[in-house]
Amino acid sequence: MKRAPHQQQFATTARRAASMLCALTFVLGARVHAQVTVFVRGDAPPIVAETIFGDAHGLEIRAKSGGGEAQRRVLPWDMVRAVEGAASTGSFGEFLTIGTDLWRARIRIERGDFALAQPLLAKQWARFRAADGPTAALVAEGLLRCALAQQDVRAATDPWLACVRHRSAGQTTRFPALPAVLDADTGLLPELSPFLPAVRRAEVIAACNAAGATGEAGEVAARIVRIARLTEPTSATDPSAANATASGNSSFAAMHALPPAVRALAFVESIVVAADARALEQSILDFDRAYPEPVSSLGAWRLAALGTCRARLARAMPESNTNERAALLGRAALELLAVPASGLDRTGLVEAYALEEAARLLRASGDEASAAQLDAILSETSLSTSSGLAAKPGRTSTPPSAR
Repeated sequence: MKRAPHQQQFATTARRAASMLCALTFVLGARVHAQVTVFVRGDAPPIVAETIFGDAHGLEIRAKSGGGEAQRRVLPWDMVRAVEGAASTGSFGEFLTIGTDLWRARIRIERGDFALAQPLLAKQWARFRAADGPTAALVAEGLLRCALAQQDVRAATDPWLACVRHRSAGQTTRFPALPAVLDADTGLLPELSPFLPAVRRAEVIAACNAAGATGEAGEVAARIVRIARLTEPTSATDPSAANATASGNSSFAAMHALPPAVRALAFVESIVVAADARALEQSILDFDRAYPEPVSSLGAWRLAALGTCRARLARAMPESNTNERAALLGRAALELLAVPASGLDRTGLVEAYALEEAARLLRASGDEASAAQLDAILSETSLSTSSGLAAKPGRTSTPPSAR
């Protein structure tokens, strides 16, 4: 029997409403009020819950314990194996499918199969990139670990900035059995230093700008970009360098009140942008006061920042003062050579920057022989030309300053 026009219109409207409801399920989440059983991966027993709610954060469970008030907990989707006990639990189907992929990615990373884990995480990155909670934290850290394993600094930038955001929100690592990739005190990543060889600098600056991070992560990205640009030899005559110098003059108390990752970069930046030798000395004192025993990566950044500032001040010296300018350029080179001599940089990237910049300074000072020696050291390693992370070099010769 043919439907009347108003019946057809009603049926069409109903189908559209049902379609919209399905589409909004993932965005808004789904709630089940009937008693259900949540089966957790691993050895944990099933959880009997009175109310569950699922969204991109994870599965929120409310269950009574010992006759008291309902206790709330959120399980990341990779930890949820199944949900049973209510007809409407089918609305969690997409979450559970995603959770299976993320569980597989997690265990693959835990056993070192980064190449197999990366596609499963990359498939979910657009969905969880801006999300909060333990599930999104797993995706971000998992992608970060995969990028580092593949020696791809640019691919590591966006998930690292997401990890900074998750860390500031109180999320802990989802890989507690593996070595940490972020510095425990600051949340900084040694491989994403603002001091990089020229061949790597542009791509990290571009990646930080493209990430579009906000909050603490956005400020971290902005400071890395500012410092990285100040490591370029042209910064001595670049008007933006003067602007950076003016913006870098903050009090010790103001910098110390910043969030951990921003704070560390602020003290490093204050060294780089110091306007003169006196201001540089004060910035070094402030850094040492804030970090009397910095972790090795931050210690390497301090040395690189000192050499970078000396280089900028030396290049700003008028070329008519030939002897004084040459002496300042040579001193700046020696300050930078303290980076490889210290052995603090475990990535090789800061060492590559220091050797590269020191060679440039020595050549400008007229010491071609020492500059050529540093060029030879760089050519013996993959530090200046590698498209990935630099490995710590096993040098066969010693920089001039370390002899």
